[in-house]
Amino acid sequence: MNKYHFLSLVFLIGAVILFIIGFLEGDIQGGIFFIFPFVVGSSIFLLIGILLIFLAVIFYIFGFARFDFPDKEHSVPSDEIFEKKSRIKGGGVILIGPIPIVFGSSWKVSLFMMILGIIIIIVLLFLFRINYF
Repeated sequence: MNKYHFLSLVFLIGAVILFIIGFLEGDIQGGIFFIFPFVVGSSIFLLIGILLIFLAVIFYIFGFARFDFPDKEHSVPSDEIFEKKSRIKGGGVILIGPIPIVFGSSWKVSLFMMILGIIIIIVLLFLFRINYF
């Protein structure tokens, strides 16, 4: 467990403690809609708890990132020639309602997929508007 995952766990436990305090004081109400839990209230405990859960998710995601920066001591001399390897690039767009979810193997492919997703949404909105009005 690295430090980001540990911080994520601390934030999540803090949010649960704040939610419990809010429930006990009666400022927060909760329930389950189908399979999704929800909380409702106008308490500072709810606000801080939701912010802590958001931070917990962000730090959990950062825990999987690698922050390896090359050392100057262990760097490769510039006179060595490396063979360029070919690599297949790909990406995709998943449309959930009007919201596109874009993924790609490089930033150029992701940018292209983002533009393609926006174009698809505009075309679909135009087509559905013509059919219904």
